[in-house]
Amino acid sequence: MAFFKRLMLGLALLLSFAAAASAQSTNSRINLLVMSDDADPDTVPRNNRIFNRVQLQLSEYLNTRGFQVYDETSLALGITPTGRVRRRDAELIEIARSVSTPVDAMVVYQIYASARRSVAADIRFPEIRIAGRVLNVRSGQFIAAFEVGGFQLPALPNPCGAECLLETVGTHSRVLATDLGAAIAQKLEGFARQPGIAGGGGKDGVGGGVAVAQGGDGCANLPTDFEIQLREFTTSEVDRIESEFVRWGCYRSHRTVRMTGNSADFFYSTSSDSARLTRNFRLMMELVGLNGQITFSGNRLTVSKVATR
Repeated sequence: MAFFKRLMLGLALLLSFAAAASAQSTNSRINLLVMSDDADPDTVPRNNRIFNRVQLQLSEYLNTRGFQVYDETSLALGITPTGRVRRRDAELIEIARSVSTPVDAMVVYQIYASARRSVAADIRFPEIRIAGRVLNVRSGQFIAAFEVGGFQLPALPNPCGAECLLETVGTHSRVLATDLGAAIAQKLEGFARQPGIAGGGGKDGVGGGVAVAQGGDGCANLPTDFEIQLREFTTSEVDRIESEFVRWGCYRSHRTVRMTGNSADFFYSTSSDSARLTRNFRLMMELVGLNGQITFSGNRLTVSKVATR
């Protein structure tokens, strides 16, 4: 009986290690940009010591969970002033879309810090709240949100000047940043693990042998909506192309946005990456015997038919 218990415990540990390794592998395919929304004058600005401690702790935690975390200052150097404070959502999104490194999601957070004075005695209590949300950079899709704080913290020393207040609140903020990072990581992992619809052509190809992503690590990317534009194709050719891309691995759903006599626009949702998506289109065009020029920018993939005599 004792041997059986030890065996079961060992199996449970192996399974937990395997699950952790799988999560790390999935997370490593997601590029994150951690940014602060300090437009609200009541929030802690990004040039504050408390902000720096929260930024570092949140980035470090997400990094240790396997996500690819990029530094905003390094990426945006040369394209935007790095010392700006009180920036709004629109500016943050524009920066995330403009940097050269492909960013999948942006983690945006706000820090609220104050000191509450006791009614009965000359005692002050720090109050800290950090709110965070995650947005898909390409599509603008809302992914997750979480908030930490709102519980009783130890009283501040008396007296406690500006230096004391910054250090004390900063220490508590680091703990809250870890909690926020844990919540965001869990939500991101759950969002990325949503099952896609497997393609019908099998792992090795579609129809005539087009290699496509089919489950496993190939579908471990953050689900994203791509805009697919087909130009100068007849209705029957559009039908042939549509019947193929719904069979690819990592496919989730699609919808028609616009359809005319010689063009069609689709929203195509997939957990495949952009490189695999463009590759599948190139191979698919060969498979169905069509000539086309493929261009990709942002989250828009355009296929223009090349007519021949």
